[in-house]
Amino acid sequence: MSNWIEEYSNLDLKNGEIKFIYDDDQDMIEIRYKDGMLIDVGYVEEDRKYYITVVKSDDKNGWQNPLEIVEVSSKEVLPVEIQNTVMKYR
Repeated sequence: MSNWIEEYSNLDLKNGEIKFIYDDDQDMIEIRYKDGMLIDVGYVEEDRKYYITVVKSDDKNGWQNPLEIVEVSSKEVLPVEIQNTVMKYR
């Protein structure tokens, strides 16, 4: 298990399935739920920020109308912010 993945291994995903994509990239982590909800985590180099995007469904409508976008400036707090987001929506 890659070192960056270990930081997220203790998250309580509330029955979500986590997929690790790539460290510090626009596509880092996806957490998918059986009802279609998706929590997407990515890094935008130009902004130097991480974004946690919550969509009701992983389709055009879901992405055009996200439930929330959380901006995170520090990778050190990213696992905590992901957990807070999961708890808020699940």
